[in-house]
Amino acid sequence: MPPFDHADPSPLLLPLTLPQAPPRPERPGFPVLATLAPVGAALALWAITGSPFSLVFAVLGPVVAIASLLDARRQARRRLRRDEAEREARLDELRAEISARHDEERRAAWRSTPSPSSIVASPARPVWTDRTPPPFVVGSGARRSAVRVDGVPCDARDRAVLEAAARLTGAPVLAEPSTGIGYVGPLALARSAARAAIVQLAGRVDPRAVAVAASPGPEWEWVRRLPHGRLVAGPAEGDGATCIVVIDPAAERAVAADGSGAGAGAVEATAHAGSAAIGRSQRASRARSAEPFRLVVAEELRHLPPGLATVVRLAGPRAAVVHRDGVAAPATIEPALVGLVEANRWSDAVADVAERIDLVGDDRIPGRVVLAELPAAIEGAHARTSLAVAVGASSAGPLVLDLVEHGPHALVAGTTGSGKSEFLLAWLAALARAYPPSLVSFLLVDFKGGAAFEPIRSLPHAVGVVTDLDEAEALRAVESLRAELRHREAVLAGVGARDLRELGEEVPLARLVIVVDEFQAMIERFPELGGVIADIAARGRSLGVHLVLASQRPNGVVREQVTANCAIRVSLRVMQRADSLAIVGTEEAAEIPPDAPGRAVVDRGDGRPVRFQSAIADEAAVLGARVASASLPRARRPWADPLPHRIAPDELDGLPGSEGPTAGASARAGARPAVGVQAGRASRGFGLVDEPELQRRSVAVWDSAVDGHLLVAGAPGSGRSTALEAIAAAVRAGHGASSVVRLEGPRSAVWDTVERLARGARGSVPVPRLLVVDELDTRFRSWPDDYRALALERLETVLREGRARGLAVAAATTQWLGVPHGLRDAFGVRLLLRHATRAELVQAGGAGELWRAAEVPGSGQWRGRRVQVVDAPRPQAPSPTRPAEHVPMLEIEPGARIALVTASPMTDADSLRRAGRSPVVLGPHADAATLAALGRRDAPIVAVGSAEAWAAQWSLLPTIRETATILVRGGASEYRALIADRALPPLLDEGGAQLWLRPPGGATVRRTWPIAEATTDSAV
Repeated sequence: MPPFDHADPSPLLLPLTLPQAPPRPERPGFPVLATLAPVGAALALWAITGSPFSLVFAVLGPVVAIASLLDARRQARRRLRRDEAEREARLDELRAEISARHDEERRAAWRSTPSPSSIVASPARPVWTDRTPPPFVVGSGARRSAVRVDGVPCDARDRAVLEAAARLTGAPVLAEPSTGIGYVGPLALARSAARAAIVQLAGRVDPRAVAVAASPGPEWEWVRRLPHGRLVAGPAEGDGATCIVVIDPAAERAVAADGSGAGAGAVEATAHAGSAAIGRSQRASRARSAEPFRLVVAEELRHLPPGLATVVRLAGPRAAVVHRDGVAAPATIEPALVGLVEANRWSDAVADVAERIDLVGDDRIPGRVVLAELPAAIEGAHARTSLAVAVGASSAGPLVLDLVEHGPHALVAGTTGSGKSEFLLAWLAALARAYPPSLVSFLLVDFKGGAAFEPIRSLPHAVGVVTDLDEAEALRAVESLRAELRHREAVLAGVGARDLRELGEEVPLARLVIVVDEFQAMIERFPELGGVIADIAARGRSLGVHLVLASQRPNGVVREQVTANCAIRVSLRVMQRADSLAIVGTEEAAEIPPDAPGRAVVDRGDGRPVRFQSAIADEAAVLGARVASASLPRARRPWADPLPHRIAPDELDGLPGSEGPTAGASARAGARPAVGVQAGRASRGFGLVDEPELQRRSVAVWDSAVDGHLLVAGAPGSGRSTALEAIAAAVRAGHGASSVVRLEGPRSAVWDTVERLARGARGSVPVPRLLVVDELDTRFRSWPDDYRALALERLETVLREGRARGLAVAAATTQWLGVPHGLRDAFGVRLLLRHATRAELVQAGGAGELWRAAEVPGSGQWRGRRVQVVDAPRPQAPSPTRPAEHVPMLEIEPGARIALVTASPMTDADSLRRAGRSPVVLGPHADAATLAALGRRDAPIVAVGSAEAWAAQWSLLPTIRETATILVRGGASEYRALIADRALPPLLDEGGAQLWLRPPGGATVRRTWPIAEATTDSAV
């Protein structure tokens, strides 16, 4: 048989093996020695014993030998019968395996080359992938099998198994159309067989590459309705194009006899290949350089033209013989037949498929379409019920897409350079010039930098542009889109409507078209947007929200629940046939040439792919859209503007979307009235909060009565001090400058402020409304250990007990963990500004998804939302946080008893002498008069000594403590030398310009040393 009747062996079909034949057993020989041995033994025994009975043993030898011989032959026959039975069982298994493999091979063969009856019986799904006619099925019969059986046959059974394995019955028998095929037999059978061939070839070959012509007459009218038949007279795609010609001389004669003239003079009975064709086929074959493939129908063999390599002689509906050139033995087959009614029905279905994909109109599609040349408005279109616009041109004219009727959503595919972004731009420009912003708005998501939609960005329809360069805006879009869906649901529920189309003109709710260019890049960078897109895809139809998702390869990128709602499918040029099939159900998009940008295939949800040329949004069209909407208000935005980078104090109340919280709004948004102001009274906030989930911005307000104390945390340069000043300004605006106290200045002033506020927290003295503490984590770091611990303890007292007295604390820190644990727990709310890392922000209690690597000062988080703090400058007037009184100068009255303990006795003694005093310096060898004066209670004296010198006069210390004014210049060791008080004295400033003064029976106070010193001898 010819090679095209051979099936390629499957790699899964391993060779089978014939079972080996059992070996023939050898005939056992006669046991001579076993026979003679007993005889010799018996004779020897008789000779020795002389007993005749011993001769009986001589008879046993031959008897046993003959019995053993017979038994061996019997065992050999039994073994042979058993081996034969086992071999027969293995042969049965081999026959069953061969049959199973034949069945699989037969099914595979019919799958690869379906029978014409199965083609016409199933819905018309032409493949149209071949550009030359492939071999086709002429019938079913026997052919060489791919099943291989190894082994050498040893009998007729083995030869029968090998012959059965090599022969596949009921398999498709193929014929090669390029060498010509003749069908001989009764005309009804011959025509049915030729119809079966045309059905197979027309279902496989591309109508643009292969034409089909047939003789005139009603028998072959169905061929002319095929797309292959309609393209016969059209232009050829180039040299070498193929034409299949069905030649039926009997049909031509019948037409000529009827006088119709349809085929008169069209057929020339000649031996030249393809000459006996109808006039149309002659013209088609002359337009092509290749000879036509001939299928000739005749009643007798002598009527066939020469040159046909295959002849099928039909004897009946189930019997035919195939004769091939070069093959001596003809093949008996059951012919493949297709009736005229089936052929007509199948031809109409195939023609309908070609019409749906606009197969015959590609030459009439323009190569370039300008949007300005397309109709701006579609008759009867209205945004409440339609979004129909012309986006390009097909062979039938302008191509109209309607997201309402055809959608609600669209999927757009196209590789780089295919014109995908230009198509999206043209679609949006067409919508903008056809509908006002009150009826349709656009949300543009461009993950190629944002330049694709730049021409229409300024249109009032555009409510926002999200790009891959703005991560913060993309995250805002997630919450805002969810809020937009809730808003639309509320609007529909408010008027009792179930769909946007049911709304009246008085309800201001425009359709929202969300266009995403490079959907795959968006999902890879922001996976959370995938859930929002899926939600919109499911609920968008009734809410008036439409998706247009564009990607280079949407297949496998867009979720199934999204693609299920994307009825509009547009595919520009793609690289893989599978991508084209997945998007528009045909491989046409993969065949678009690279030099044809804008050429695309669209399926508008009806399963009818249409090729078209997408429009170009030229300047005239975009300008027309701008002019048409110039005087119209902008569409309602689904989210508020991003927070500004700077807010001046007088700008806060005037910013869009920053309305002060009302009673209802505060409850919904979590806003609080200003600190120190009763709820419901007007107040100034300290910043602007972004609330994308509520589609608004609101004033950031802190109410200490509800929230507790406030801690501002942020890296250096994040705006912590500015935030504290903004909060302080809000309090001063309502209660005056004296209502705010700052913990700042020299450490003596800070110490006094902490002590005073601690007493006020316990109810001893009045307290301000707000205490501002900047740099809380480092405020007491340079203090001596005892003072630092006590200051933190006093400040914790203020935090925990001052709130009941109406005292609020607003503090700032650089490191959250730098604040002692007890103080951290006392703050009820945090304002988190920029942190160096996301981990630090999360550790401080912030939302990691709101972290930004680069933020302007004053930008941060407030109650889990983005906030921008007011840029409030510090007032020029002296701060009320400094104590009103200064530290008094040291005054020594004449005749006073003074005991000065100092780390620099000689230096301080000189200072006293310059001030007009006469000090005496205590030393190891103090004179008796000085010691006597110190011991007398009423003797005036100014004694100066170090801590060691005073300790040496321990016997005089009780008298000195009771009668002398003690001055201490130095540290804790000097203070403890004369003063036996365990309580800490007031903290002195660094620099040595202050000292402690302890009058007899009085409390220790702070004084300024009268002589300014350039160097520091000691420091507390």
